[in-house]
Amino acid sequence: MSTKPRVILVGPVCNLSGYSEHARTLLDSLIESQDTIDLYLQNTQWAASTRSSEYFDKYKSLMVKTEELFNSRRDAEGRININGLFDVSYQVKPPNEFQQMSENDIGVTAALETTFAPPEWVSKCNLMKHILVVSEHAKKNLKNTKDEHGVGISTPITVIPFGHDDTIDCIDIYSDMNITTEFNFLSVLQLAPRKNFDNMLRWFVEEFKDDETVGLVVKTHMQNNSTLDRHATKNRIKALLDSVDSKRKCKIYFVHGNLTEQEMASLYNPEYIDCYITATHGEGFGIPIFNAACNGIPVIATNWSGHLDFLRIPVETRTGKKIIKSHFLKVDYDIKPVDQQHLMPGLITEGCEWAYPKEKSFKKNLRFIRKNKETIREDTENLVVYLTSKFDLREIKNRYKEINEQSLLNIQTISKEQEAWKEQIELMSEL
Repeated sequence: MSTKPRVILVGPVCNLSGYSEHARTLLDSLIESQDTIDLYLQNTQWAASTRSSEYFDKYKSLMVKTEELFNSRRDAEGRININGLFDVSYQVKPPNEFQQMSENDIGVTAALETTFAPPEWVSKCNLMKHILVVSEHAKKNLKNTKDEHGVGISTPITVIPFGHDDTIDCIDIYSDMNITTEFNFLSVLQLAPRKNFDNMLRWFVEEFKDDETVGLVVKTHMQNNSTLDRHATKNRIKALLDSVDSKRKCKIYFVHGNLTEQEMASLYNPEYIDCYITATHGEGFGIPIFNAACNGIPVIATNWSGHLDFLRIPVETRTGKKIIKSHFLKVDYDIKPVDQQHLMPGLITEGCEWAYPKEKSFKKNLRFIRKNKETIREDTENLVVYLTSKFDLREIKNRYKEINEQSLLNIQTISKEQEAWKEQIELMSEL
């Protein structure tokens, strides 16, 4: 029987989603630390997103090991007693689902893309010993949150962003797409209200309806990568396009379905893609935006929320002064309440606000990049150098390892305190 501390990660590691990618980065860092921990994995399902057989096979042995441990603690009614079972838990999920699982529970979340979170999140977050988030925006979202008594989140919050993986060899995924346009935009997203896709597509078509040299590649889905979803998504996009201009000259290239890690990475190819665009209401981090920036693709984005962490970087002026400079084309916005029809119980609630990008600003940036791409080449290249260094995946994993090492030190400290207290009790009983 192992005497190493038992550590469990709970999260959607087998799905294709942002939370899943977050969970896998953390899990892979823990796997690299198995010489010091006894690691377990409880896989969860992220909404209706597609499950990947590739990731299931990769992590299957850990899941089987965990199921065997749970079965050993299962009673006649099927309930599992986890009391004292784990020394540390990492829970990759929205905070309303956080729960006590060990003496060292660590919540891992993207928080919300709004100005604050629901009040019921406060008590859940305060169950955790530590909370890890992906951006300063996510941290601010939690810090702005109060419960009905005005109590806030007291648990320490640390920002650990996503990392850039430079080990993936890209392929020419566009050669079979019949790309005939000379200047192409890209957007990768789920058709969810927060992404503001309808406005983005409408503004794009209105701006380039008479320009047959411009195209937009859209990798998207509504819920998952199923065949039914493909038909539903394609029909929705067609209806939207026809409502804007059925005789448009600009082209829309629709991409749907399961892509491998290599194929997804290959979408961000600057030889084919001239600019990445988003009219998002808000991002916890913005993985597709990050991937585009890391690959030297200029970005047009709403000037608010999580993606500013990596699109605004420190530079030195001619006088030697350090300043933070934006390295993307900024879309102006207003902060206003989320529309009633987009509220989600336990997540986005009454009073939450997010950004509403301005049509005029978005279109202005589209026109600018179409005619002046070369003028921002230096900023784009400088951003690549910064991101591939400061956000290197190996470095991000090391930061997770440091968090885990600190958690293990906390266990040792607690154990020593318990031993000291036990000795004190024994001395008192002898007296």
